[in-house]
Amino acid sequence: MVKQLTNDFLITLFSADEPRRHRVIFGLLKRQATVSTEYWGLRYDLLQISGLMPRLDKATFDQRIATLVTEGLLSEVTEGQYVLTATGQEAQMAYQTAHYVPEHLAVLLKYDVLTFMQAFWLANQVVSEVAYENKKYYPLQIDPRTMLAVKQWYANMNSPCLVATWALTIQRFLQRRPQADADRLVATWVGHNTPGFNFEQLGFPATWTDEDFYFWQLDQYAIWSEELQRGANTPLKLLWDSVAHRPLLPNSVQASYNGVIAGRPMDEMVKSRRLKVGTIREHLLTAAIWLPIRDFPYKNYLTPDVVSYFEEKLVGPIDEWEFTTVRTSDDPREFFLFRLYEIYLTKMEVAARG
Repeated sequence: MVKQLTNDFLITLFSADEPRRHRVIFGLLKRQATVSTEYWGLRYDLLQISGLMPRLDKATFDQRIATLVTEGLLSEVTEGQYVLTATGQEAQMAYQTAHYVPEHLAVLLKYDVLTFMQAFWLANQVVSEVAYENKKYYPLQIDPRTMLAVKQWYANMNSPCLVATWALTIQRFLQRRPQADADRLVATWVGHNTPGFNFEQLGFPATWTDEDFYFWQLDQYAIWSEELQRGANTPLKLLWDSVAHRPLLPNSVQASYNGVIAGRPMDEMVKSRRLKVGTIREHLLTAAIWLPIRDFPYKNYLTPDVVSYFEEKLVGPIDEWEFTTVRTSDDPREFFLFRLYEIYLTKMEVAARG
């Protein structure tokens, strides 16, 4: 029997070797990230948790961190930065043995899996009731915007084959899943005279928590999203198309990036878009953080002279570098180049690891 040191998933997000800022981890989980948060998320190799817990509130998060500290699993090395203790390392390993650790987080960066999951729940209930010609039922209560999207989707579903096609699409997906996962997933669904099982009724391991169940569900719908993205235009694919698309970059960031790729001068973008030059530089740092290294024009900014200067002045681990070491003036562009250089080297490290 594995010794149970903690049931808190947060223990998996800290390191014994690298002090990590808890505010960065919170910002990533909520997907309320600044450029600084995203940069440190890149350094911690935690960008994949972005948006994993959108409903997590700060007070609850802070209490969970405080509990891990009180239990001797985390140690605060400087204000707001924590490392795993020896007991924390043991707890991390024990957690990963006793709990469900999500395996498809990268898919959540490409698609809005959480919204798709909710949209499917309601749409599946609607189709089930349609199959029995029942118009008097209480629809599942989900996010209002998602509910509106499902209503709009259903309004466009005029095919008399809706029920049969819907059922066939689901059946084909379930046949490709392990039997236990398929059975449990179906059991969670609400339909005609079917309330759906809750977590406690599904026979998951006794060590699992509601959080484990949530992560397990996200993984199932992440796998499904990957399949639907490649699939034919069935009613379910059309629903997925309407709710699951998530641009990697926010629209404003994408516009700044597109301008750079098109060769537009920075001054021109500042005037035409009525933005500060600092804002556009932040957009470019965000693009560099999220895009593959081959897709960002680092050479436009990290010229041989700039790189040579940084190589001379910046020594030791990247996480210990200080901007003051290379600063020569009050020009904000200097920090932009410094941070971009750090991002570039981090991407190179990742590429070297394969």
